[in-house]
Amino acid sequence: MADFIDNIPQVPRINPNAHLILSETGEVCSWVGSEVFVLEGIQPSIIRELLVLIDGVRPLETIYAELADSSDRNYLNEIILALSKLNIIEEVVTETPPQNHSWDLPIAPAQIHQKAIALLGNHQLLDPLDKTFAAAGFHNRRAFYLKNFESCQTSKFRALQQERILVNGTLAYLSSLAPTAYQDSLDSVSISGLCQLFKEFDFVVCALEGVPFQALLDVNKSALASGTPCLFVTASQETALIGPTVIRGVTACFGCRVITLEGLPSVFQDIWPQLSTPIVAKADSRLLSSVAQACLEEAISLLGPTLTPTRATNVLKITGQGDRTVKRLLPSSECHECAPRLDEPLGVIERSAIAAAAEEIGRIWPNSPKAAIRPAADAYQTVGILGGGTAGYLTALAFRAFRPDIKVTLLESSAIPVIGVGEATTPELVKFLHSPRFLGLDIVDFYQRVRPTWKLGIKFQWGLPDDYEFTFPFQRGRLLESLLYESTLNNQSLGAMLMSADRAPIFDRGDGTPLSLLHQIRWAYHLDNRRFVRYLQEEAIAAGIQHIDVQICDAQMSADGETITYLITEDGRKLTYDLYIDCSGFRSLLLEQKLGSKFVSYQDTLSTDQAIAATVPHNGTVKPYTLAETMNNGWCWNIPFEDADHRGYVFSSAFCSVDQALEEMRAKNPGMGDPWVVKFRSGRHEHFWKGNVVAIGNSYAFVEPLESTAIHMIVLELELLLTNLPASKRDEGIKSVLNRKMSDRWDALRWFLGIHYKFNHRLSTPFWQAANRDTDVSGAIERLALFSERAPLSYRNSLFYTLHPPEFFSDDHSYDTLLAGQQVSARFVEPVEDPATWQRQMAILKGLASTAMPQHEALSCLREKRQDLLYDFAKRRDSWLHTWLPA
Repeated sequence: MADFIDNIPQVPRINPNAHLILSETGEVCSWVGSEVFVLEGIQPSIIRELLVLIDGVRPLETIYAELADSSDRNYLNEIILALSKLNIIEEVVTETPPQNHSWDLPIAPAQIHQKAIALLGNHQLLDPLDKTFAAAGFHNRRAFYLKNFESCQTSKFRALQQERILVNGTLAYLSSLAPTAYQDSLDSVSISGLCQLFKEFDFVVCALEGVPFQALLDVNKSALASGTPCLFVTASQETALIGPTVIRGVTACFGCRVITLEGLPSVFQDIWPQLSTPIVAKADSRLLSSVAQACLEEAISLLGPTLTPTRATNVLKITGQGDRTVKRLLPSSECHECAPRLDEPLGVIERSAIAAAAEEIGRIWPNSPKAAIRPAADAYQTVGILGGGTAGYLTALAFRAFRPDIKVTLLESSAIPVIGVGEATTPELVKFLHSPRFLGLDIVDFYQRVRPTWKLGIKFQWGLPDDYEFTFPFQRGRLLESLLYESTLNNQSLGAMLMSADRAPIFDRGDGTPLSLLHQIRWAYHLDNRRFVRYLQEEAIAAGIQHIDVQICDAQMSADGETITYLITEDGRKLTYDLYIDCSGFRSLLLEQKLGSKFVSYQDTLSTDQAIAATVPHNGTVKPYTLAETMNNGWCWNIPFEDADHRGYVFSSAFCSVDQALEEMRAKNPGMGDPWVVKFRSGRHEHFWKGNVVAIGNSYAFVEPLESTAIHMIVLELELLLTNLPASKRDEGIKSVLNRKMSDRWDALRWFLGIHYKFNHRLSTPFWQAANRDTDVSGAIERLALFSERAPLSYRNSLFYTLHPPEFFSDDHSYDTLLAGQQVSARFVEPVEDPATWQRQMAILKGLASTAMPQHEALSCLREKRQDLLYDFAKRRDSWLHTWLPA
């Protein structure tokens, strides 16, 4: 609580881009930007009383005094605190007049200077628009200051606002604005009246901020009815959106733009016409000038000799720094406002707009559409997940996110303990947890409750004898140049350099503020399994997933033995579902034991079958990588946490006993805690999906801990399953396709891991001699041959996939790193960078790396002081969180 006391505004005003809405269930919801929250325990009547007094003039103490008779001060303070924290209210600030920035106007042909231009506005965009068009020579123009819209003041609209919208901060904010002397003022205007007004002009620019979307739709109808081209300018947080130019019958209307581009929370879909458009926040003269210039460019294109609107098929996004992004836009098939009316006589402008739209259609049609599958009458309605743990809870949350229409029940026995081993992951889990495309879980909350550490890749003490080691970073870079010019792989990217320096991708600017490159340098998590599973369990229950604490002892088969009829609990109950997800781990109760899916062993490639795990104290350094250390009969992992390291020895029982492995492990790890032993087998089952059972996680396949692939493959299995879930329970074709694709992915992982054993010559013990001699890498023969002839493989277009590899470990760059790191003999291609260029780039990267923070310091900073940097990573559009794995 104390962290936010100083942030309570002493003279509060309502954030003009905030909404407070009363939901169907009577809960008060806030919507600011892309964030939606429920304000629990606050009565709508109290909020209404409070917000009436928040006018940007009254001090907070005055507001408290006026409500002293009806509400407790401490309660009001809690409400103000919550509203301030959610950015619904803010401190009144004195705005500094914007400075003038010099910029060049586009030249308007003399023959269009007399064209009639109408400029509609209600806020800060109107003045620069008017001045810009005046400077360009458009003297036959009129600027209209719009105060209100008659069609938005019907009794039905007002009633809906009163019941559903508790506050729309823009109304009070804009009421203080007055039109300048040269602007026409429209106190109230109807759709028909606006239509008649538009007919007097050749081109209209509508720049309205902080008004109900319904008002923009009214302007849209007026423009369509009048036939006058109308360009819309609206806001989106700290940016401006220019477009579309609405031309009757041939272009996208404003409604299409809203439907296509607005990131509206689904809970508000039914009332979005009554919600308000944003106001361009923190707008300085650069943004206003850029917007005005873009509007002038459109007017010149549309009214000039070519009569070709550039905003007929797209919307231009302009940031406060003047950066421009074009967002493609075409009419919606469900929109009746802008449906083409090609049977009407068309003028030159209409024909030009049609040509622009046809060109855009020709651009996008060759792209493969991602059409949704229509549900069938016998669609899957219930899913029973057998087993909890990481696989079970990730599956439950994935079904809730991808298919909220399906009722999900998770069956788990509290008598089965969670293995408390440290878990290393890959960037795929980060994407799956936090990307809005997948689970979209709050990243700051995750760091508080799970307390993960960062993993930038794997450091291998591998390949050559003595002290040789190399890094395998998640961030791709210039592998060949690092090898040729530095005689190491450890400088192939900034991420690799940070691994070598035991540093995190958070940098000290030198003035006490951190610089984050989390969005650029790929990373994964090191997780404490107990904390992680507890977090997933809590999230699943909060998401409404039914959880039953029960022991499943058997399952009843169908008469033909091809499906599960029902599950049988230890106390004799019968549980029936449409689809069963087997997350029972290595015992594979449903897939293997009941349905008899054959197990395909990887023993010829991966001969390890046991692991000893324990915690080991460290010296205070939280390493930003997983360590893979070669041991006499296998290898040892090190997964760092803030309090200790988690160590595990993966070995083959054919070459040593548990006691021998323990002795070797203790010798290298003084102070090691009590160990525990895990047995496993490497391989997969013949079926991923058989009958009405899908196996996720260890119940379907497992290789071994090398490269941290267990959760990585769970994520890929869930994405493949849920993006291709059939519409009908009778559909069979998709099952064989998914079985083939998933078996191919696991087989590819087998061959990738095999090259770790085939070419590791660090030790010459009996185990490693057998590994070098006998490891089956037959599935990687082609890649190995090509690497020997033209390394690195990633420096040319891949011969193994067209655009993206199926997953991270199928990537050519992954093979390059492991083969080059183990110094497998190869003929190299030409480097991309010459030595001088490489050295200049190295100087820059090494200079930055020298300012990086140790991981414990960086994590503490982000968790306790700069949570905004975590949110920035998750939200910014250039973050790797939103892209495919290969950079």
